[in-house]
Amino acid sequence: MAPCADAGQTPRSPSRPANEAATSGPWSPDMGVPTLEKLSFQSRTGGKPQDYFNFSRDGLYPVALPASDKRVLVVRDAKMVRLIMTDPRFSLARLDPSEDTVTGTGYQSCNGMLRQDVPHIRRTRHGIISHFSEQSIAPWRHEVEDVADDLISKLLDGCQPPDLNKRYFEPFIVKAVALSAGITEDESDKLYGFSNRVLVRVESADDRARICAAWSELYEYSSELIDRKLRDPDDRLLSRIFAEFKNTRLCHDEIVAASGTILAGFYTPFGILGVCAVELFRHPDVVKACQNEPRLWGRTVEELMRYKAHFNFFLPRVATEDVTLGEVDIRAGQVVLPSIHAAATDPNSFTRPNIFSIDRNRTRCNIVFGAGPHFCPGAALSRQWLQVGLERLFITLPGLRLTKPYSELQWQPGSISMPHEVPVTWD
Repeated sequence: MAPCADAGQTPRSPSRPANEAATSGPWSPDMGVPTLEKLSFQSRTGGKPQDYFNFSRDGLYPVALPASDKRVLVVRDAKMVRLIMTDPRFSLARLDPSEDTVTGTGYQSCNGMLRQDVPHIRRTRHGIISHFSEQSIAPWRHEVEDVADDLISKLLDGCQPPDLNKRYFEPFIVKAVALSAGITEDESDKLYGFSNRVLVRVESADDRARICAAWSELYEYSSELIDRKLRDPDDRLLSRIFAEFKNTRLCHDEIVAASGTILAGFYTPFGILGVCAVELFRHPDVVKACQNEPRLWGRTVEELMRYKAHFNFFLPRVATEDVTLGEVDIRAGQVVLPSIHAAATDPNSFTRPNIFSIDRNRTRCNIVFGAGPHFCPGAALSRQWLQVGLERLFITLPGLRLTKPYSELQWQPGSISMPHEVPVTWD
């Protein structure tokens, strides 16, 4: 997705150093260095992200990281966000885990896929990408539909009102991972537990020991799983991935670290499912249109991800040299945090971005999965699971609706804010 130029953009202020970026509104030379607020994982009303993740023509917003008080710049313009995620002058490998970590991904092994720069990340990913393609995973769709149908039948046999998070979304993702990856549901459940311990927000320096210990446990478990799949392969995803890593001549530690990143990331669609569902409850006309024309589910999921069901930000990067972003000079060593929410709602990229509409000419918003060498390899899997999970749910349960007003839902803090529970009923 290439951002469109904004012909009507107002002139920017003269080039200025990033350490003088304004906290809000236009910058002026006499503003000085602002007092920084700490980055917050808590959402605002209705699960909306903090204001500094919103699109801004000014582009940058300085905040302090909660665990280290280090000053970072939130990048809030689609062109800048894409540049940071694709330009080798912005590095993941050179981030300091003790100071620059926002989520638990910063504490993974230096061989982990989310701590590698080019050319290492391309070497790690090269052989496995084809196994994550839409064509490769398409044969499993019917099995994923069976998973959804089985869980829905249990909903029908149970007591109302169930919490969809616990009774449907969570077990659906755990089971979908199991069948696609070629592991048992017990193994998938165990990996889901690891994911919940390593992909967490970092709000205190004390979090590091706990998260690092969880990564170590995940790597130990992954090592055993890798050895077993290499000895006794099947036709599912993990066997294919591990074999490709071996063929790439990665050493054992590199294979374990790269695999740990993938295994933990399998479960991220869970929270996105909940956000998608509660948004659809607010748009019964869209649900009806999809029920009448099933091909619209794909467009609907894309718009849901663009509009709200995405992570607020991606991994921070550090500038390895002086770089000019727009009219702002970023000094070497400055840490920047790309706002995915801003990029997905940039009016230079999407007309009326704050309106939910499945009739957009541009149906896909790939930026929610990243860009460049770190574009999420599991994008097609996520799309498949989201489409199947929502389609089967809303088609099978007539009159599906929340049992409480949307305004009364409680939202959990996180890099994506999801509803604490989704209590529903149906006709």
